[in-house]
Amino acid sequence: TDVSVIYQTNNWAICSHPSGRIHNGFLLVDSGECDYSWDRGKAHLSKGALIYLPRGARHRVTAPERSLNFYRINFTVTDLSDGEEIVFSDCPWVVTLDGAKSIFNLCEEMRRATLSESGVFRNVSLLSELLDYVMHTVRKSVGGRIGAAVEYIEGHYAEDTDVSELASMCFISEAHLFRLFKKEIGMSPIEYKNTLRIRKAEELLLDRECGISEISALLGFENACYFSRIFKKLNGMSPIAYRKSKL
Repeated sequence: TDVSVIYQTNNWAICSHPSGRIHNGFLLVDSGECDYSWDRGKAHLSKGALIYLPRGARHRVTAPERSLNFYRINFTVTDLSDGEEIVFSDCPWVVTLDGAKSIFNLCEEMRRATLSESGVFRNVSLLSELLDYVMHTVRKSVGGRIGAAVEYIEGHYAEDTDVSELASMCFISEAHLFRLFKKEIGMSPIEYKNTLRIRKAEELLLDRECGISEISALLGFENACYFSRIFKKLNGMSPIAYRKSKL
């Protein structure tokens, strides 16, 4: 395990990694704010936000006020059985937007250990504490262990859903993800996504200017026929019949 922490104050408005990060890491915002965007998501970060940034992730940071101050934690964790580096998720993931004071104290201690010649082993121990904090936060979030997947679906229900990516966000297997969704949400991840899409479709159908095919495409359905089939399954009537009943 290799760990380093720096405290960074920016004098730039935009920073990007078009070819991908070279390290696993976390970023903890100490003051200021910024907009983070990556291939399949985005988030507005301010004081207390902790975001995981995997190696290889391509992202862009915009801090127009140039007042962003943050802790940047870079680390490498390898599997002792095969020497492969462990990456916990394929894409950036916001762990929390309201980090506890203890996490700031932990990062400051890691920064000091980084500057010390004898701080290598101390930082390994502190990284373990940080990862424990992350996992504890995951379990406390909406939906328990599946909180990250639930939040991702709610923010991206009109896009294709990669179940393996959702499982990676929660640090569990796909089979375990399905079991927890059934237990805590009462349906599978895809069924939950379709439920959100149909709820949005109900709103759009109240606008006479929106055609059925337009609504279907806007919500990411393969075609209007599939949209109508899912809508009727959940509402007991077709989109056209629903519109007539409401207008």
